[in-house]
Amino acid sequence: MSINNSILKILNMKDKNLIFNDNFVEERIIKNKRSLIIKGYLKNDFEKCPKCGCINEYTIVKCGTKNSLIKIPKISGLDSYLEIKKQIYKCNICNKKITSTSSIVDYRCRISNNTKLSIINESKKILPHTYIANSHNVSNMTVQRVLDRIYNSEKVYKSYLPENICIDEFTALKRKMAFNICDAENGKTIDIVLDRKIDILENYLNHFLPEVREKVKNVVMDMYKPYLELITKMFVNAKIIIDMFHIVQLMSRSLNKTRIKAMKGDKANYRKYKRYWRLFFKPRLELDSSTWKKYTCFKDLMTEVDVIDYLLSQNEELKNTYELYQSILYALQRKDYDLFTKIINEEYPLISDYMKTTVETLREFSPYIKNTLEQPYSNGVMERNNNTCKLIKRVAFGFRNFNNFKARILFATNVFRPTKKNDDLLFITP
Repeated sequence: MSINNSILKILNMKDKNLIFNDNFVEERIIKNKRSLIIKGYLKNDFEKCPKCGCINEYTIVKCGTKNSLIKIPKISGLDSYLEIKKQIYKCNICNKKITSTSSIVDYRCRISNNTKLSIINESKKILPHTYIANSHNVSNMTVQRVLDRIYNSEKVYKSYLPENICIDEFTALKRKMAFNICDAENGKTIDIVLDRKIDILENYLNHFLPEVREKVKNVVMDMYKPYLELITKMFVNAKIIIDMFHIVQLMSRSLNKTRIKAMKGDKANYRKYKRYWRLFFKPRLELDSSTWKKYTCFKDLMTEVDVIDYLLSQNEELKNTYELYQSILYALQRKDYDLFTKIINEEYPLISDYMKTTVETLREFSPYIKNTLEQPYSNGVMERNNNTCKLIKRVAFGFRNFNNFKARILFATNVFRPTKKNDDLLFITP
């Protein structure tokens, strides 16, 4: 392998028209920074004139050179530049000058395509624009322009929907919720809408073709009632799945409020209720009944079962609420819908008002909870997706422009895949 090819391979460049001499590396101070300069010579062999189309029969002659300083990715932590001496040609037929061009950089641009690709790859990580810009020796606006070149906020990417989707919302801007749609299989973001009002979401979903919306089989969501009518109307063939986490969370909050109420009404056992609150939410069958040890606030040796039984014996309302919580939790863990409906359809006059409201809510969502127990999908991938969105927002200290925020989210969740066509960077959606 020649030295010239070795240099091209190290720089990750494939333009054979770029030639390097023996002394091709130089150190120079640029913008008060020690930088590396890679010197090269660029020439093109034209079969015909690009301007007039005349076939080259000694009519295209050399006419001087032009120097260009191009930014490339850092080498050994130093800002690096490619200083190219471009050969200029002149056509004797049309008297126009032609400057040598290369695929490593766009026409009239001073930032290499390798640098742009590196910026795109870094944008997929949870990093602020400032860090990406500093690590590539460019400005913040350059980073944003590279992303804007790929993601067009005016373009509508609404020609595809997976069969199983998740929907949820998160706080995008100050006091502004954003509606998030992602693939239930892999958690990739499909799109984000800066509002969760039903009329706006209905107008947004109408952009999808009817045959695209009809292919959706399952929609996973939390227990937000306004979404039910929207999904039923827009996805006629889809089953609504209530996320299991939100079902258990609803019951846990009711039980916890009941525990706090009992704790505040019993000063003698206040510290015990407060210290061992986790035992109330642990499944009854997972409580340890064989290991005896000393528990703080108790004089005798006890097990976890003894601790919870003692606390329940001090308050009848809490005991009945706890038993109902454990019964529903047992049915959900076994995915026994018949047992679940039997439990929630009975009357429980001695439970707390908080749990009564929860039982009424479970009765209302009972048909959709059946789909939850039958299907393997959950909102876990959506919660991970929302966490990514919040991390991007946090490290950037917020975004003024929602389109810029949305673009970073789509990059971070690998929606866009880079391709090359005719030496130009293109990006397509899956």
